[in-house]
Amino acid sequence: MNKRTAAPDFEHGLRRADDGSLPRPAPAPAREPQQAAAPPRRPTGLPLLLLVALGLLTAAGVVQVRARARVLELGAEIAEMTGEHSGLLDQRRRLEAERAFLRHPDYIHQVAESRLQMVPAAPERVQTIRLQPDPKTLANGAGSKGHGRKTSQGVAP
Repeated sequence: MNKRTAAPDFEHGLRRADDGSLPRPAPAPAREPQQAAAPPRRPTGLPLLLLVALGLLTAAGVVQVRARARVLELGAEIAEMTGEHSGLLDQRRRLEAERAFLRHPDYIHQVAESRLQMVPAAPERVQTIRLQPDPKTLANGAGSKGHGRKTSQGVAP
């Protein structure tokens, strides 16, 4: 039965202001004590299932947020290390250029003259040093360069 077309004896406790002319229906008879009250409704597993699903969704969301935060953190670390790497490469390039400049013979000659007061040696002051062969090396049969005596392979002596 539709609620709007309910019987006029239905007592819901509320009236409209323009319903004053209608007589108030008599209250419904009390229930008989013989009739037992409906047993209390047992909760089904639906609330527990919804609670578990909500917990799982929350845990999945927390894991996803942590993973994204870690990705952003690692991205920032990569950017920082990339900047440091490019700085070190630039410093290496500058140091290699400075090394090449410092090892150039013209610079070495200038430093020797200005700071160390060195002058080129006169040709008459140059002495030649000759090494004498080592007697142990000669006794072992090694030549002057220490490679030893060469023998032919595969030929009987």
